[in-house]
Amino acid sequence: MAAYKRLRYDVEKIPLAELVREVMAVDDLAGLAPSDRVATRETDQSTPYHRRFYDNIDVIAPLYRKLAQELLGRAAERHYIQRVPTFRVHLRNSLAVGEWHRDSDFGHDPAEVNYWVPLTRAYGNNTLWIDREPVHAEYGDVIVFDGAGSWHGNVVNDTEISRVSMDFRTIPRDHYRPNDKTSVSFGMPFLLGDYWDIL
Repeated sequence: MAAYKRLRYDVEKIPLAELVREVMAVDDLAGLAPSDRVATRETDQSTPYHRRFYDNIDVIAPLYRKLAQELLGRAAERHYIQRVPTFRVHLRNSLAVGEWHRDSDFGHDPAEVNYWVPLTRAYGNNTLWIDREPVHAEYGDVIVFDGAGSWHGNVVNDTEISRVSMDFRTIPRDHYRPNDKTSVSFGMPFLLGDYWDIL
């Protein structure tokens, strides 16, 4: 069985990279400057780019929700989605996520499904690795995988570009169980209205 499934969406109809570029006030997401230190689990969500993304989530949310609706289709009414997508910046000379993991190590439910959405080209050592294999993807691809059960992470980016992406999770409504553990990135309890939302 493949470690992941690849979906595609129309970047003309859902221009996420363009919107994020505007929010970041940069000409080219792939051209973000290299880092002077390797990110850790404690610092991988604390760049100025992350701050701009989350400070502007009200601007980004409508397009994010449009993408989620497009990907889930009719199944959307049977799932909850992550309310705020997780933003990742894999700067040259650094990491996007500070340690290899399975999401279940951090309190995520095994019924969750991960959707990884690259906003730049993702290849070589700037990409997501699932079960120790690099996932090559382009803007417009969405990689769907079992993040709770699959070993995933990344390696130090020695490519010519920075990689920018976002990811989110879904859970079937009939598998949802209130969980007062909190997410690593946001410190939000895994509850409807906090971490989870209705699409």
